[in-house]
Amino acid sequence: MSLIRAAPMTFAPPVPVDWLWQPYLARGKLAVLDGDPGAGKTFLAIDLAARLSRGRPLPDGKTLTRPHTTLYLSADDDPADTLGPRAAAAGADPEHILITAPYWDAPNRLPDDIPALARSVQEYQVDLIVIDPLSCYVPEATAGSAAAVRRALVPLAALAAEHRCAVLLVRHLTKAGSPRSLYRGLGSIGVIGASRSGLLVARHPDDPDLRVMAHHKSNLGPAGPSLGFRLASDDRGRPVLRWVGRVDLTADELCAATEPVGKRPRERAAEWLGAELANGPRRAAEVIAAAANAGITERTLHRAKKDAGVKSEQVGKQPGTSEWVWSDPAAEATISQSSGDQIATLPLPEVAIWSPGASPSDGDVVP
Repeated sequence: MSLIRAAPMTFAPPVPVDWLWQPYLARGKLAVLDGDPGAGKTFLAIDLAARLSRGRPLPDGKTLTRPHTTLYLSADDDPADTLGPRAAAAGADPEHILITAPYWDAPNRLPDDIPALARSVQEYQVDLIVIDPLSCYVPEATAGSAAAVRRALVPLAALAAEHRCAVLLVRHLTKAGSPRSLYRGLGSIGVIGASRSGLLVARHPDDPDLRVMAHHKSNLGPAGPSLGFRLASDDRGRPVLRWVGRVDLTADELCAATEPVGKRPRERAAEWLGAELANGPRRAAEVIAAAANAGITERTLHRAKKDAGVKSEQVGKQPGTSEWVWSDPAAEATISQSSGDQIATLPLPEVAIWSPGASPSDGDVVP
């Protein structure tokens, strides 16, 4: 009778994660990059490959010790008029970026062509594989079940582990669906399930020219900050990506903002907050808890609070008695006009209005 192959955990002592770009891309692991058409996924991937090719600092400023090689599998873009010019505008060393395209040969199909891919990875000492888009190379990713997707991606993950390279799988978003970013990638949930890192690219809801890369899945440690970029032109008129630093938006907030119907999360939160404060001031902790029950994140709530001009007042100065109260000046004016009386504040003593430079307490977050 055969036994399942097993060994004590001492057989595999812990080792640190080998990062290509911490915490977004790890060597030996799969990562996924999701986004709508035109969001800037390919620009991002090419910019990353260009930085790696010359050992330049990564988008968040992390430094590299040497040049790295990228193997770019593209089924959509022509290397001659699209990928090549974008890489050149990004300052790439073309010797360290290898490009395949269906214009030259039949497109690869994975996992059938894993052996050929492995030979190329080994011959050129590839550090990053980009598969753009995944659906053209792994058809199961679009139509197959989670089990079928895993059967297709497990050999790719094994290749990455054996050759210590990172793999970035590029996907489109579905046209509609869940506001949860984990579930918006086109095709089977098995793709994000097999990936150790998940990235989303979308336009900023308040600035359509600003694109944001957000980290919405991280199995190997804390997620990284969201980073913004804009598309510009170099001195020869070629499109090029320019990073602008951190952006205070989550992947779920970006994903919800892409929904074609209805108001943006921030607008919905502002309407909800106005209704909550319509009858007068309320304790901040109560409002934050009620917002969570209504499906509004605390970050979105504070943005809506700032937009609406809601005031924060610290009530009580004695130790253990201080808390924050929110009030809507517009609601106060309405109540005052209808009653002819002054607005009644909460029955707590010693009101101190918060001003810049003060340290808010009791869960009140400065927007």
